[in-house]
Amino acid sequence: MTDKVKIGVVVIGRNEGERLKRCLASILAQHQAPIVYVDSGSSDGSVEHAQSVGVEVVDLDMTRPFTMARGRNAGLNYLVEHYPDCEFVQFVDGDCEMAAGWIDRGVQFLDQHPRYAGVCGNRNERFPQATLYNQLIALEWQGGAGEVDACGGDAIYRIESFRQVGQFNEAMIAGEEAELCLRLGYQGWQLMRLNSPMTIHDANMQRFSQWWCRSVRCGHAYAQGYDLHRRDSVKGIPHYRQKALFSTLAYGIVFPVLMILLMAMQATLLVSETGQLFLVLAQLLVISFYVRIGQRALWAKSDPYNSTKQRFLYAFFIVLGKLPEAQGVFKYYLNRMRGKASKIIEYRQL
Repeated sequence: MTDKVKIGVVVIGRNEGERLKRCLASILAQHQAPIVYVDSGSSDGSVEHAQSVGVEVVDLDMTRPFTMARGRNAGLNYLVEHYPDCEFVQFVDGDCEMAAGWIDRGVQFLDQHPRYAGVCGNRNERFPQATLYNQLIALEWQGGAGEVDACGGDAIYRIESFRQVGQFNEAMIAGEEAELCLRLGYQGWQLMRLNSPMTIHDANMQRFSQWWCRSVRCGHAYAQGYDLHRRDSVKGIPHYRQKALFSTLAYGIVFPVLMILLMAMQATLLVSETGQLFLVLAQLLVISFYVRIGQRALWAKSDPYNSTKQRFLYAFFIVLGKLPEAQGVFKYYLNRMRGKASKIIEYRQL
């Protein structure tokens, strides 16, 4: 088909079940065609449902490693091939519903602001109070309107910008959206977040192990993103992900190891009273570093809509999250030394 259209929608997913049905229904309610669903080996009838409601389907070859970046690229390639006049693409994950009227608002903004490559809005959690971990994700989604450095998995992009900087990096198992936005910024493109509902996300995170796994994925993204762009500073550009990576290494590895060593030394009988005092002070200093990042997290969520309990909950898990993030960093560099490609880390299957 070569019908002239302004925007197409690319949905990615695997075994999303009812979430995918809600996702497609919310898109069809405000946008008819083209809608491309990219499936990565579902066994729950996702493909059949998408086809039954008139959505075009791309089945990924699962003999190749899957990443969300690969799924989005496949959908974009299909869109460009079958609808060459399409100007914009809305990416959305299959576990999200599209807010009514969002597509028109996003397209209108990009039409009126040609220097912007992408636009996103507010992503909200479907059941924020259902579990502790859903609450954490709901707090994570919060952000103010205005120019941003990156959009997440749900956003509208100008297809022209992809022709200039390339597509999502398919080797990245996480953080591919921010890395793409970094390259867009290098080329002078800008990104905007509107104070407007965009999508409703359904995390359905039930267990601590799922939260831990998701945090491991974040740490992996920090390390891989830094590794990809560590030479950018030669061009006068600050190191990408350097601050996040070094923070993870310090709070997830260096300080915990230091605390263990200090406690081990304190437990020996060979340390003098003065030495014992020094060890206690050193431990308190290390603890103060963790208190400081906890305070920063509290300030970051000082919105009056967040309760004191929610803010302290968020701060506690920001501090605790340094440990699984460090695991993700270690996982990336271990695979790199072995010459192995990293595989996607999925928390929902735990």
